[in-house]
Amino acid sequence: MNTAAKLTLLAAILAGGASAQDRAPAAGWLGNLAVTAAGTASWVENLSRASAAPTRKDAATYELSLAASRHQQLAPAWLLHAGADATLFNVPDYTLANQLKLGLRLGVQRKFGLGPLAPVLQLDTALTSKSARLAHDRGWTAEASLRLAKRFTPALKAGVSAQWLQHDARSAVFDIQQHSFSMDATWDVSERWSLSGSVGRLSGDIVANAAWPVWAQAISGGFGPVVSGYYNSRPWSVTDIYGPGWVSYNVEADVDLWSLAASYTISDRTTAELRHSSAFVVNKIGVRYPTDSWGLSVVHRF
Repeated sequence: MNTAAKLTLLAAILAGGASAQDRAPAAGWLGNLAVTAAGTASWVENLSRASAAPTRKDAATYELSLAASRHQQLAPAWLLHAGADATLFNVPDYTLANQLKLGLRLGVQRKFGLGPLAPVLQLDTALTSKSARLAHDRGWTAEASLRLAKRFTPALKAGVSAQWLQHDARSAVFDIQQHSFSMDATWDVSERWSLSGSVGRLSGDIVANAAWPVWAQAISGGFGPVVSGYYNSRPWSVTDIYGPGWVSYNVEADVDLWSLAASYTISDRTTAELRHSSAFVVNKIGVRYPTDSWGLSVVHRF
């Protein structure tokens, strides 16, 4: 996405929010404003996304986010929503992986029918500024997603989603374009407990990492001509992100995604969730980068 397109999307989001504010009285505007804060602590296996098992780095990560959103009824079946969010991601053991994201979001929703069981189609867009501790990774991210969801019973709902993402970074190593498809379901076991799960498939660019001895062997032909030829054709640079001499490099890959979660409603405004997630990355020449994580989150709605 070029600079002009980014500025156009940003202006549209801001204009949409401003016009909605001009039309609505102050009390009504505040009444439709939802503010949410969330904190997540996770343990991630192979956070480094390294292919060589002996060099993989596991670490604890911490994420804090704050989001504000507002909805506006456009017609009986149409709803417009806009918002802004900030997310701070911290890895105490590898501080070059730390980052701050600030984003604006705009979306529209169409409900097909009346009542809680009617299906809902939702289109969302986002434009996010990424301020990473590693300068190579700083830049802008544009996203668009389409989701169809339906509640089948008062306790069971499910949905399918398609997403597109493009990150334009300072370095070609961190330029990313991806598309993904996923399915998810949630079962409200009781008034306080719910279980959810998702499966998905992502294709596109992935940033992987390698310790220098492994990388030097790969590009010099130590793992064969196919590996050497492919890695020498892709952007890479020494970033030291997971230790002295560590290399970050960009590959084309397919990713199998799945997650399972259990949520507990602490109060009307606060929820806790325990989640296990997996991302199994296989690049274009068959090299694998498995990543698994356990995370505990607390979400509070003001």
